[in-house]
Amino acid sequence: MGSSVESFVSSANIEVDDSYEPSRFLKRADSIIKECQDKGYKIVNISESSYPASLKAISDPPAVLYMLGDESLLEKPVAIIGTRHSSNLGNRIAERLGKHFSNHFSICNGLVEGIDEHAIYVDGHIIHNAVGVISGGLNYTDTCTASHAAIIKDVLDAGGLIVSEFEPTQKEDQFSGSKVSRIQAGLSLGLILVQSSIDGGSKYTIKAFGKLNRTLGVVHFPSNEEYKTDSFSANREIVENGYPGIAKLIGLKSTTGLVIKDLVIIESQKDYALFKAKIEEAAISLW
Repeated sequence: MGSSVESFVSSANIEVDDSYEPSRFLKRADSIIKECQDKGYKIVNISESSYPASLKAISDPPAVLYMLGDESLLEKPVAIIGTRHSSNLGNRIAERLGKHFSNHFSICNGLVEGIDEHAIYVDGHIIHNAVGVISGGLNYTDTCTASHAAIIKDVLDAGGLIVSEFEPTQKEDQFSGSKVSRIQAGLSLGLILVQSSIDGGSKYTIKAFGKLNRTLGVVHFPSNEEYKTDSFSANREIVENGYPGIAKLIGLKSTTGLVIKDLVIIESQKDYALFKAKIEEAAISLW
């Protein structure tokens, strides 16, 4: 994005008071642009060709994105998501999935503890192509929790990408995490649910994803006793009931408003190949 303050204000939907000049809105926009230029943050507004095409498909795409890192990783992201309160089984599965699919796609999630974290650390080392959608501004040491900031730093040091819809100084709060889940959904060509209870926060990402006509993968591990616990109840709901189960999980009364291209139940590595094929089909149609 160019350095035009007026362009930034317009794309960010900031109301400008023309009764005096310069307005406080223009001053604020100028300050944000200067900070981003000084710190190497890229600003992309929705009218630019570099804005991710896949993200425009959601009902309320952010007017402006702030990015730091390797933007080429937005070409083929897959979301691997799940609960923050993950179990040993969930963690092991997330690591296997992250290891496999990071050889073919970038891995997108919120970089929080639990499944998100385990999907991007393979054999104790972070993958080089993680895409983190964070719920605070890019000044992450000030806007995010210490544990979250440590993961963000690892992602950047490894050559990954951090994306935010918030201006650099905005702190994350109790609502911003569920809000940005729609961005994870919009950026991703496919999504894999590793572990979640029915009441877990993963339903917000699945709700946004469920309108995009893309492929949803759901981990299913019925041979393990741990899988029978409440922490995998969202997985079981979807596996046992299919599309009506997804609708129930995300609060729809019927499947009428659900637009999922394919549902892939992931029980073993043979299902990885099926999921990968579906994602590659989606990549061709989008790009």
